[in-house]
Amino acid sequence: MKFDEAVALLGDFGPYQKRVYFLLCLTSISGCMQLLMSVFTMAVPDHRCAIPGLENDTWEIQSPEHATLLNTSIPREGESFARCEVFVSAVLSAHAQVNGNNSSALSVLVHPHGRNDESDVSVPYDVNTASASSDTTSCTRYVYDTSTFKTTVVTQSADPLLNLLASFGRKRVLLVAVVLHIVMSLSIAWVPYFPLLCVFLWLNGLSVMGMYTNAYVISVELVGPSKRMFTGVGIVVFWCLGMMVLTPLAYLLRHWQYLQMAASAFPIFFLSYYWLIPESPRWLLGKGRVREAEAILRKAARVNRVKRPLPPVLFDEKPLDKEKGESVLMLRHHPRLLLYYVMVVYNWHVSSLTFYGLNLNVGSLSGSVYVNFLLSGIMEFVSYILCLCLLNRVGRRALNCGLMIMAGVTCTATVFPVLYAPPSLQWVTVVLAMAGKLGISGAFAIIWIWTSELYPTVIRNSGMGTSSVCAGLGGVIAPYIANISQSLGGDAAKAVPLVIFGVSSMIAGLLLLFLPETLKRRLPESIDDALGLFRIKGAGGRCEYDYAVAPNHDVHLQSPASGKVVNGKNDHAANISA
Repeated sequence: MKFDEAVALLGDFGPYQKRVYFLLCLTSISGCMQLLMSVFTMAVPDHRCAIPGLENDTWEIQSPEHATLLNTSIPREGESFARCEVFVSAVLSAHAQVNGNNSSALSVLVHPHGRNDESDVSVPYDVNTASASSDTTSCTRYVYDTSTFKTTVVTQSADPLLNLLASFGRKRVLLVAVVLHIVMSLSIAWVPYFPLLCVFLWLNGLSVMGMYTNAYVISVELVGPSKRMFTGVGIVVFWCLGMMVLTPLAYLLRHWQYLQMAASAFPIFFLSYYWLIPESPRWLLGKGRVREAEAILRKAARVNRVKRPLPPVLFDEKPLDKEKGESVLMLRHHPRLLLYYVMVVYNWHVSSLTFYGLNLNVGSLSGSVYVNFLLSGIMEFVSYILCLCLLNRVGRRALNCGLMIMAGVTCTATVFPVLYAPPSLQWVTVVLAMAGKLGISGAFAIIWIWTSELYPTVIRNSGMGTSSVCAGLGGVIAPYIANISQSLGGDAAKAVPLVIFGVSSMIAGLLLLFLPETLKRRLPESIDDALGLFRIKGAGGRCEYDYAVAPNHDVHLQSPASGKVVNGKNDHAANISA
């Protein structure tokens, strides 16, 4: 009996699978909170130099006299005050008031980029570099807009994706990732050195992707073919729930350490998964551990209250590890097929770049960062619901292409309100950015499912791993592009990250038109099957219709491995991609 046939006896998505699936989805909430918390904990709040000699200076203007002191002490940069410069005359005047007419030389040190690199902004401190103007110098004390953040850490970290080896087992790697996640999340709140902070952030990102990837794989492998699309998209719904949980938490806990510790308490519950989550029976079967796989399925049958007794022997097939497997390197013998898979990998890269970039860029948009972040989470939730409703009706290619181009057009269009709209209409920029987030979220969810249906079985694991690595590169680049606006300065710079994300998404979306539709088609098993799927002639490639499944009709599919005939209805047929 094939594995999908055994799962069909249990029910594709019975109570046992639902319980395990829900527990695995919870890891997405914690993972999202840790990866995107930098929007709040690593942001740079609005600030300026404190007025020399005015010890009770505040960010908000308290009186006309306060406004006059500001205008005579702090130079302007556009419509706002300079962040790190103060007029020399104001410094000399304050110094003279303290020391009488003593004209001893002043030693004023300045910050290279005008930003605070201390975690506690309530303490005055010195920073060092040279002044940009002979009429101005840099200050040693700052006044911050504390209405947004009480404290800040100035750093940036990539969110790398982890390509874990499957030979250790899904559950074992999941538990190792959970332990690493808990330790790193708590350690980040107390790390005393910046280089060590970068290492902990990197390891924490690694643990998040270890949790997410293995939870995703266990979820998909434990259900029947008819529910794979639902479980594949459903787990990312919990990801955006993490955004919605993080928003009020960040609003209530303005100190970055308190926020970090609060978010780190939740994953401690995941330690119970040692007893609550089973190993993937499909993985056990592939390793030849047939009895363990059968034990898990029989337990699932009891929980699901399956009335029909299971046969004494469920599996008689050989371990999958003994079947021939290949690497993506074999694609070098098929240049056209390699070109198509390069398009797939590029789409992963751009999807990750734009997805994480838009999440991290919400702090640069006009308006409240909390409202913008919450809206971003809502848009992501809506996009996943659209995918659940349309993916099996519209198809992978049309929906993915449409969402990518939608994200590209809306992000690129933000340049117009940024450059030409008055301040009262800057909300248009937020609306366009949120529309872009809706598009890229759905596209990123689809590419996970679509890619697994495009790669043939012989290179599926290595192909998905290669795609994940390239997506990780996009995640590494995303924070730096999102922060370009802060580096360039000025109002027009706010549109630069969105334009980069938009143009990249449009190019990736158009390239998707060259890829084949996989809705209601068999998963390709060999390179020859892939050649047929991509309509490439030669090397035994089969025709496209060999994969087609007629809609709304009974299907009788012959399992390529066993030669057995399996009866079913469309999405419920064995060996059919959901």
